[in-house]
Amino acid sequence: MTEELGIKTEPAVDTAATVEVLASAIAKKGYKAIGRYYSFSKWKQLKPTEAQQLIAAGLSIITVYQDSNDRASSFTGATGTQQATQALHLAQNVIRQPKGSGIYFAVDYDASYYDYVNFISPYFKAVQAVFKEAGDPYKIGVYGSGLICEKALQDGLVELTWLSQSKGFHDYQKFRDSRKWNILQGDNVQISGTDFDSDTVNLTNGNFGGFTHLVPATDS
Repeated sequence: MTEELGIKTEPAVDTAATVEVLASAIAKKGYKAIGRYYSFSKWKQLKPTEAQQLIAAGLSIITVYQDSNDRASSFTGATGTQQATQALHLAQNVIRQPKGSGIYFAVDYDASYYDYVNFISPYFKAVQAVFKEAGDPYKIGVYGSGLICEKALQDGLVELTWLSQSKGFHDYQKFRDSRKWNILQGDNVQISGTDFDSDTVNLTNGNFGGFTHLVPATDS
């Protein structure tokens, strides 16, 4: 645990690559958590055995949902319903992610306020509806620009925020300085030849959505 700008933080990393064999190497580098993906794209999905190995190495797992999610047209109410349903399926039936942890949903471009109102907000309202129907098993988070993190938080669409490393995106510095973020993405790092993004977890804001155990298969 370290201090940054007067807040308690821990170092983390995230990657789209399957890193089961690197679990110990990641932990030995001093990282405490790792972000991995839920998606319809199987190549970047977090795998059950991978989750087990990461947890066994002492790492918290942070899950983020992303298919493309990199343009305004990626975000509709229908897409929100579809992606939230897939996220819940993977979390509950494949990984067995524990209740009360979080799933972030990526907005991986520099969205404008217009985009937020007309595309991204309806998407997150649909995500909320799917989660509510399922009994709200997980906290909803957003990965994106300062503007998107701030607006989604302000409108009650998310509980968790992960600020993108893209400093040129709308309101990056403003949201970073606000310290409202749960996770702050940083520069690229390499561990055993594999590329990762570095992250800073804000422990001062409490639960950041990570989990350190899996639900036993016999549990409902």
